[in-house]
Amino acid sequence: MPSFKEHFNIPQNQIVEFLDIPLDEDLLAFICPFLIANNRQVPIFNNIFSQLKAFFVKLNRDFIVPNDAHNGLAFLSHLHEPNEYHLGYSGANKGRAISDERSVQIFGALRNNRFARQGIQITNEAHNVLLLVKGIGQDIMSDTIANVCRNIFADFTLNQCVQHNIPTIPVHFHYYDAAAAQWGTADFDLPDYRGKPIILIPKDIISPSRSYPSGYNNFVAGKYISPAILNGQKQVNNPAIFINTLANGRRRAIIKAIRKEFGKKKEDLVDFVVEYNGSLDSFVDYAKEHYPALDLSGI
Repeated sequence: MPSFKEHFNIPQNQIVEFLDIPLDEDLLAFICPFLIANNRQVPIFNNIFSQLKAFFVKLNRDFIVPNDAHNGLAFLSHLHEPNEYHLGYSGANKGRAISDERSVQIFGALRNNRFARQGIQITNEAHNVLLLVKGIGQDIMSDTIANVCRNIFADFTLNQCVQHNIPTIPVHFHYYDAAAAQWGTADFDLPDYRGKPIILIPKDIISPSRSYPSGYNNFVAGKYISPAILNGQKQVNNPAIFINTLANGRRRAIIKAIRKEFGKKKEDLVDFVVEYNGSLDSFVDYAKEHYPALDLSGI
């Protein structure tokens, strides 16, 4: 079961920019929009962020807000199985097809989100969609990014192949053309394994399986609700459940209890965004420090 580096004779101890994927199965890892948003100082990641945003602007403005399901589903139908990345839940590299059913799921998820439905701009950014839109999890978002930004990742892959003297073949693929505001096609030079093309991903935007909604719940509980309870700004019926008084008289919030009482389901996290102004941007900054890229030491 060779990895990309093994198959193409790159020394295992050689540091590379890309994620060293297995070639006979998929790696349980995901392209992460939070890591993309938090690394925009790197040109390739800024390009990915911008192209993704252009895609969601088009999707939300032209199809979600006016509830144009017919054309919206046609737009989403260009999202195909991104098997060439070897990422996700499938252990046999069959992919989790973004089929007609998946297109319906994405469209419905955005229509059911009041921010997206009202055209609120934060749902034009992929990391906010992942965080706030029920029905769009890491797997769907990762596959969407893989499809929308396929041209950027293909160019990155070719650059890696040139660096490491890896042969390529021409492959015809779809990607989202942000300048034309529509799906486009192009030929890309890519490496192949057993006749199937491979696209590499920069390792700095790959995350393990994780729950950002859970993280945002914990963040709001600790940074916003807890201080409000401690200073009396937020009234609670039984303060002893949420406040622990230490022997020295100091009062400390019991975050776990506060999260249990006031935490919200993913579809209701928009309430926190509205109630706690600035909490969303603060959480994105928090994520940069507390939700790093995939630890590759055990792979």
